[in-house]
This record gives sequence, structure tokens and C-alpha cells, in this order.
Amino acid sequence: MENKLLTDKEYEEITGAAELQALDGLWAYSIPDNKTPENFTFNERKETFFYLLEKLLQEGRIKLAKDGIFLAGTVKEQLKLFCKHFPKNEVEMNDGTWFFYDSCPGGAVWIFPDRPPEWT
Repeated sequence: MENKLLTDKEYEEITGAAELQALDGLWAYSIPDNKTPENFTFNERKETFFYLLEKLLQEGRIKLAKDGIFLAGTVKEQLKLFCKHFPKNEVEMNDGTWFFYDSCPGGAVWIFPDRPPEWT
């Protein structure tokens, strides 16, 4: 897992801002501060989103679930499933609403050591 588009500080800022939000929140924050949507391509944003998602999953800060059931498989398998169904462009993403479509494989469940999970 490597990302040349974000610093560690940006990762912490983005994930802190997106905490407790559905995955559309993570998508919304997946443009680094030093970029604008006009000079940051959909593929760069997608790469950044998947970097964030993978790192959050590996750190155990989130789990993915659909219809109240956690997704099965390893982090890599879950990411592969998301990649397979992920929109191909901004139009298909529809301003982040894709994360609420049936075609989206799952949503975020935020995991905390000292309190119940937060389902989004």
C-alpha cells in the first residue's frame, strides 16, 4: 500500500474529518488540500480513496458491511470487490451518491475500542 498523493499528516486530517461518516464522506475528502477538482483527475482521486480505505481497514478503524452484515474475506478481497463495482468516472459516481446504490458492495462501520461500532 503506497500513495504518493498524500502525506501522513494529510491522511490523519482526512480520516479524522471523515470519521463517523459514510463512505461518501471519505470520497469527498479524498482530494488533498494542495489540489482542486480541476487539477486532480478522477483516477487520482480513486487511487487516493482506495489508499485511505485500505489503510483504515488494515488499521481496524472501519469494517465494511452491506445490509447489516459484515463483508467476508480479507482486506484485499474486499478491496477487489469494491474495485470491480466502482464507478468508471465522475458521472457514474454521481456526486458520491453511488455509495448508497445497490451496486455499491458495502458501507463503512467505524470501529472503536471503547464503544459500540458506528454503522453508517
